[in-house]
Amino acid sequence: MTCRDKARLLDAYVDSELDVPGALALEDHLSSCASCRAALGRVRALRSALRQNAEPERAPDTLRERLHARFAPAATRGGPGWRWGFALSAPGLAALALSVWLAFSAPGAPPVADQAVRVVYHISSTATARASLRNLANHLNAAPEAKIVVVAHNDGVDFLLRGARDESGRAFEPDVGRFLERGVEFRVCYNTLERRHIGPDEVIPAATLVPSGIAEISRLQNKEGYTYLRL
Repeated sequence: MTCRDKARLLDAYVDSELDVPGALALEDHLSSCASCRAALGRVRALRSALRQNAEPERAPDTLRERLHARFAPAATRGGPGWRWGFALSAPGLAALALSVWLAFSAPGAPPVADQAVRVVYHISSTATARASLRNLANHLNAAPEAKIVVVAHNDGVDFLLRGARDESGRAFEPDVGRFLERGVEFRVCYNTLERRHIGPDEVIPAATLVPSGIAEISRLQNKEGYTYLRL
């Protein structure tokens, strides 16, 4: 595929609409193409501007009523405990639609013995690592029993290297250590290290190596029932 073909995928990539193989293939291309990385930066800047300036809109009462009639359990329809006292923004409507679609059409994950929520965070760029760790903290605060594995791939491995710091000069390793104490596991793609000529000894002790980040993510999804999140 040409750069023009890849550019057509950037919007879907930023919106997390590509499947895992498609997203990873695009990331491989971005790692070696400055022109496409610049185009990706423009797409992200546009998304950021839209998020900051978009005005939330209240869902029409007719839509709210239809959703209530369609999805409220029959036993609770009209009961005193059921209330729709909230406003749905445009992003909120999209999230609700996705949740409904997943609930009714997505295949069930393989059963697990402890029934704990299992999530694999895929970090492919250290530029997003600090924000990803904040999301991870929020996730654990809301669901402390969640089993979370972070898989770093491509440029995402950089924040798990010795001495790595964010743009403000804050070291990553102490924060990673605190997450480790909360049960989070960090795994680094060895293929990435080899391709970038990074020695395994440069990876912080809190992280473990896996032969392939792609294969590890696929294994966690298909064999252990993990939900996939790309950050």
